[in-house]
Amino acid sequence: MGAFAEAQTCRRLVLLNYFGEGRQEPCGNCDICLDPPKQYDGSTDAQIALSTIGRVNQRFGMGYVVEVIRGANNQRIRDYGHDKLKVYGMGRDKSHEHWVSVIRQLIHLGLVTQNIAQHSALQLTEAARPVLRGESSLQLAVPRIVALKPKAMQKSFGGNYDRKLFAKLRQTA
Repeated sequence: MGAFAEAQTCRRLVLLNYFGEGRQEPCGNCDICLDPPKQYDGSTDAQIALSTIGRVNQRFGMGYVVEVIRGANNQRIRDYGHDKLKVYGMGRDKSHEHWVSVIRQLIHLGLVTQNIAQHSALQLTEAARPVLRGESSLQLAVPRIVALKPKAMQKSFGGNYDRKLFAKLRQTA
């Protein structure tokens, strides 16, 4: 559900692709079609993500792939030897959220699938090959929604609430 809400492509296409219908024509009626997000040449980002998925043998989920792209220094990555990969850390200059958005868009575009039977491991489709080889360019959407950080959220509420009532509500939840 989160992937659907964060989709940067036609909502109808997202649903149809999810259920296995390979339609490519946008509906022209959803919020994305009526007010399209800004686009950028995402070919390099897509190549980094696709290459990482391939180099980890298409056995890991989105979170792990993003950690490898961003060069996370953790035991699991070292145990698998993925800190030695050419792609390790290539995307450290961009946020975790950016890479999640890139991978979700690649899923929506049909270049990557999530294998639910293998703990949502990311796997490349045949459609990924031309992008991976640099034979085709790819336009990706710049994510519109930036989540507020906890401090920013606190400031937006201004702390103007009944703290005792809030404490009681928290106890009942």
